[in-house]
Amino acid sequence: MRTLGELKYALIKGGISIAQEDRQAPAIQCGMMAFQPGEEIALELAENFIVKIPLEENKVGLPQLKSIDGKTRLFLNDAEFDIAVIPHPGFIRSQEPRSPMSDNICMDGFCLNFFLRALGQKLRLNLEPDSVLEIIRSAFNQGCADLIQLNMDFSKDPNRAFKSLVPLVEAIKKNYSAFVALKALPPKDLHALDKMYACGIDILNLPLGGFAGAATISEETPFEQILKALEYASGVFPQGAVWTELALAGKTELLKNAISDIAAKGVIPLLKLQPPSIAQADDYLKVQEVARHLGDVAAKNKLNLKWLYPNSRYMTPLDYGFYVEGSPAQITIKPLYMSTLGKKTSEGFAAFRRKLRIRDISDSFESAGL
Repeated sequence: MRTLGELKYALIKGGISIAQEDRQAPAIQCGMMAFQPGEEIALELAENFIVKIPLEENKVGLPQLKSIDGKTRLFLNDAEFDIAVIPHPGFIRSQEPRSPMSDNICMDGFCLNFFLRALGQKLRLNLEPDSVLEIIRSAFNQGCADLIQLNMDFSKDPNRAFKSLVPLVEAIKKNYSAFVALKALPPKDLHALDKMYACGIDILNLPLGGFAGAATISEETPFEQILKALEYASGVFPQGAVWTELALAGKTELLKNAISDIAAKGVIPLLKLQPPSIAQADDYLKVQEVARHLGDVAAKNKLNLKWLYPNSRYMTPLDYGFYVEGSPAQITIKPLYMSTLGKKTSEGFAAFRRKLRIRDISDSFESAGL
């Protein structure tokens, strides 16, 4: 392996296996719940450089996780690496298996994710607000989370059921000093994005590549509509707080052009580290070329990267150096969540900016159609 980025990419493509005797080691056991195929384990390959991968049945050639003399080591081909297993926090372990809450929460580094859907004609959320607030309280009490991300599944509602999110976001902001991110598809009425910022959303991710559950993205939310929404959102949210996701697939030049165009609008591109439909020997050469371009574009456009956080499944301008040979294998910009002073300063700035924005779009938000 030439870089830790190549190791992360290989793990995501291949999964990992753990022999029965190694599953009893405390350092490995803490990161698993049931040791069932498909269950995910999170590994820290370097400081703030993490990966989350599924457990596979023992097969020849798969990466192997072993406990040797009290240390956790990863074996891949002829190489071996010292790594750390990221433990499941207590509040996740305490959830009932296969309950609505356990099926719809996860940690990604220090980001607490909730997966939401709007149900029925009344567009009620699948998770009760009080239950969400209780999980946040547990996560904060245990020092596990610094950022909350709401992942809103596709809804046929023209405004993507954003109206249903508003009371939840306002309750989170009322009860906790926390940054809240939203990953969703854009509403047809872009003024709804003003409402989302005004109610307390700090970070907005409108994925160009879609996400699970949005099978009709090409029909319901055309590529051009998402681009238009990203451009609009970049005028509403602070610099660096509007993101999008691209699949690491297709022709390299087209992908690089898309990264350049998106960054020029002040939007931060995130690249999904998913295996291409046809695995080829030079896969990682493409990954490395795109990573180098991502870093160059971020520098050229002076993108504000402090809103980004270490995550397990994406390549970002924050960690691109892990993928490029000869680049510093470390995150050189500290996310604001990791600095108490930076967090408080940004919270104050966000509150002041939000008040200005509310005045700008009127207190009633009738223009948002919500």
